[in-house]
Amino acid sequence: TKSLEVKYIEQQKNVESENNCNINIVQQLERTIDQHLDVKNEKRRRLGKPPLKDSFKTYAMLQEVTKAACFAICGEITIAHTAKNISEFSVTSFYSAGLEMGLVLHDDMVSYPVDDDLDFEQIDKR
Repeated sequence: TKSLEVKYIEQQKNVESENNCNINIVQQLERTIDQHLDVKNEKRRRLGKPPLKDSFKTYAMLQEVTKAACFAICGEITIAHTAKNISEFSVTSFYSAGLEMGLVLHDDMVSYPVDDDLDFEQIDKR
């Protein structure tokens, strides 16, 4: 069995070099994710719920940098989501940050055809 391990810092460098920009794409992605976190946490506050866990930002960055690096290196990517309807308060929901920035394409997203939604209220009962 063969495996491939790519460190996060290497993925960041790939995103930066493949996008040939004068701006730091990873820093811009981090700002976009921060904005998404602010919106989500404000909505949770209005619903009387606690803010999302601090780890969400870390996982969202890892998820989006990984997808952007794979897309940048390969020129295409298929992103399979495990649910058709993604909870707005899940880490997976941060896929919209990568889409918003054009780091991945909407046509590259697929979901399992099962109508079984992940019940985020059962996963995070806070």
